[in-house]
Amino acid sequence: QEGSPVWIAGFAQGRAATGMHDDLWVRCLALSAGARPVAVCGVDVIGLFWDDVAKVREGVKAKLGKDADVIVASTHVHEGPDTMGLWGPKMGVSGIDDTYNAFVVKSAVDAAAEAISTLRPATLRAVKVTPADVAGYYDDSRPPFVHDPEIVALAFDGMDRQRIATLVNWSNHPEAQGSQNTLISADWPAGLYARLEQLEGGTVVFVNGAVGGMQSPLGAKIVDPRTKQPAPKDSFRFAEVVGEYVADHIHAGWGETRATLNIDEILYREAMVKIPVTNPGFELAAQANLYKGRKAVLADKTNTSPVGYLRLSAAGKPQVEVALIPGEMYPELSVGGVVADDPGADFPGAPVEPAIKKMMAAPYRMLLGLANDEIGYIIPKAQWDEKPPYTFGAQKRWYGEVNSVGPDAAPEIAKAFQALVRAR
Repeated sequence: QEGSPVWIAGFAQGRAATGMHDDLWVRCLALSAGARPVAVCGVDVIGLFWDDVAKVREGVKAKLGKDADVIVASTHVHEGPDTMGLWGPKMGVSGIDDTYNAFVVKSAVDAAAEAISTLRPATLRAVKVTPADVAGYYDDSRPPFVHDPEIVALAFDGMDRQRIATLVNWSNHPEAQGSQNTLISADWPAGLYARLEQLEGGTVVFVNGAVGGMQSPLGAKIVDPRTKQPAPKDSFRFAEVVGEYVADHIHAGWGETRATLNIDEILYREAMVKIPVTNPGFELAAQANLYKGRKAVLADKTNTSPVGYLRLSAAGKPQVEVALIPGEMYPELSVGGVVADDPGADFPGAPVEPAIKKMMAAPYRMLLGLANDEIGYIIPKAQWDEKPPYTFGAQKRWYGEVNSVGPDAAPEIAKAFQALVRAR
């Protein structure tokens, strides 16, 4: 509402915006192999609940007058308005401005519908890069120190060889400007958008990955290539350097990737998954209406979220596979590395969930986090740790469980995704 404070999401409550540093975006691209189109949208918000994503899908269908699959993934930026309700003026008071959430929904409807309406012939190239120094761009806060470091990009060029769009997937929290910033910003993705579009043209769509655990640039010692000195902590330049790093590695990667992927089939599957909610804080937030009518916990103490699978194939062989995960997944669940035998865990010896990316077979694999919902951290059940003694010799409980629906989220999501991949 005009004149009302804008509460910035992430970190803590009571952070009112004092201005705007750079734009927030809804960026969409659309794909079709001649049948039902698929739109993939990256949205510069902390997260969107399924309730708002459902409105986007309904709006796109109404606007186009036909069915389409619409994927809405939040970048999880910590420098934008609160769209979830958890970061208002104080604890227990919602930060959602329903007018702003409605604006985000409408913007996503318009962007997705435009992308689908302007589909045209294109070629696809893909690149995957794991820079040698990429670990220096994270400061992981919880063992086991596992990253999903691969940068994956899909480039779509028109028949005139001009770039239409680039889809970028990497795992890192957009919170490089820190908790004291009060200017609205897309954080480090802003640097990615600007640099890669300057280098290659077209529209860059960024979708975050497995950011739990947590994967964050805060605390990392990152050198500014302009000055050859450490980038100032919690600064706009620090964030820009991270985004430009991703863009530059994608751009350099094309030198080794000249093959075109001749996609002739696009498949999208989705399942609605019931996930037990055992976090009393989440229940209290729903009862206090922090979510403003969204994310209701059902009578059986569950909530329902979508899990999705997107596959691009050529001559029957998968070339690109994408997992759509409705929250912040720990990287151990993406690439493997779960520690299952720590006696300090609450469920030691619990079955280890199969790694999401290892369930797929394509040469190019993506995991889109915060896709179509945001349920918080998704933690391996064998590493769940609310009660003492704590894992890895810790003297106090780890951060993570307090922002997770519960220990059964990971096994339920992994099981649902495996079924989607295996379905005939």
